[in-house]
Amino acid sequence: MKKARELLTLIRDMPGKKVVTLSILLDDETSDFVFDVSETGSVGYHRDHRKQLLTLLDYGIHNSGGLIIRQFTNLSYEGRSADGDVVRFPYKLIYAIFLGNGDYFPLSKSETEDVCCTDARTGHRLKREEGVIYRGWQTQRAAAVQ
Repeated sequence: MKKARELLTLIRDMPGKKVVTLSILLDDETSDFVFDVSETGSVGYHRDHRKQLLTLLDYGIHNSGGLIIRQFTNLSYEGRSADGDVVRFPYKLIYAIFLGNGDYFPLSKSETEDVCCTDARTGHRLKREEGVIYRGWQTQRAAAVQ
């Protein structure tokens, strides 16, 4: 559970609101879990959400999984809503982390973009999402280690 706590602390310490999507293999099926992390580091909307996320991170670290972190910025761009109205959307920084072999492994910027822009079932390239900036996560982990 030490690595899961370390990883969750790093995520909670990142500035701004985050959405964390965790994919892990359960009973030969990939299961996705999504948690909001507030600007103050609170996980989810129920007191058990932090414990649930820690348990799932620990499972992924000791088995296999993937984690995507969407960090919302204060910068925005103009786009259209589903009903055609012009609205402003926040830019998001996207980070990806592989979980397995008892640890977590941050992906580089190019690996993150590949993971986010590839259909997991078909392997086909997907259109790059508007308003996202793919990032490597090494700088956050390196800062925590020092």
